[in-house]
Amino acid sequence: MKQIYGIPTVCLCAAILAACGNSTMPTSGPTSAALIARLRSPADARRAATGTTLYVANRLLSTVTAYAGGKTLLRTISQGVSYPSGLAIDSSGRLYVANSGTVTVYADRGKKLVRTISRGVHTPTAVALDTSSYLYLACQFAVQVYAPGKKSVLRTIRVQHPFSLAFDASGDLYVGNSNTVTVYAPGSTSPMLTISQGVDYAVALAFDASGNLYVANSYGGTVTVYAPGSTSVLRTISQDVLFPDALAFDNSGDLYVANEDSSNVTVYAPGSGSVLRAISQEVDYPDALAFDGSGNLYVANYHGANVTVYAPGSMSVLRTISRGVSDPQALAFGP
Repeated sequence: MKQIYGIPTVCLCAAILAACGNSTMPTSGPTSAALIARLRSPADARRAATGTTLYVANRLLSTVTAYAGGKTLLRTISQGVSYPSGLAIDSSGRLYVANSGTVTVYADRGKKLVRTISRGVHTPTAVALDTSSYLYLACQFAVQVYAPGKKSVLRTIRVQHPFSLAFDASGDLYVGNSNTVTVYAPGSTSPMLTISQGVDYAVALAFDASGNLYVANSYGGTVTVYAPGSTSVLRTISQDVLFPDALAFDNSGDLYVANEDSSNVTVYAPGSGSVLRAISQEVDYPDALAFDGSGNLYVANYHGANVTVYAPGSMSVLRTISRGVSDPQALAFGP
């Protein structure tokens, strides 16, 4: 079981905000690494590789490792990195690393540290970049927004216990919370929509090609699906779902769910709630999912201290990346 890090008021999911406060997380209910403070980018929900360099956030080593072609160790980034939990890459190819108390930004595939953001950054939980490269950071009581290239907070969205962040095709921000998913129009700090039906610790969010919202409910042990703009559950996926922690779609629209406590990745055909296949070979507490440009699946395994790779449609390990990997928390592809 992964150790919960940071202060006791752990902020529970695409990269980190101000004043986490003094309220504690609930003490009842199941204990899962899915509820550990960490960052998720919207790319975790629907990963479309924008390059061939794989980045891995290694929390225990306080490093980010970069692999050329998703295979060969290219470099180890350690300057400014401290217990990294999340990664994001903007349209110019700059790498954002969410650390325990900062966000560090790197150019040239991690060679050059160009900016350190510390204002409003405390125990990161989720990171996201919109299409204009505005940075969104989540913690216990707020989502902070930073303009491109800036270190100061542009605006603050007050919300209780945000775990995950994602954007839909219209640029609306979705924030997964303990019992709700709140939706914000671009530039707004007031929710225009609140989804509560079927939501139970929404640790990951994803959108399919039709714009349907998928919510991974860690406590609920389900993935709930909502039609665009709806607050009612369209479909519930529960078969073989156990503490879901990450969601991803492949090019065929199949849904991949990383199940931490069962140490597998279950796959579901579009519109289906039945397991199409389950990937378990060398999967050991999966934390994050990603696809490269060839459709290969990458799984970050916390207990395995590695990243395992699977060819499209395969349940057998294609290769294992372990050099430089320890407690992998997040994956990202970039130039």
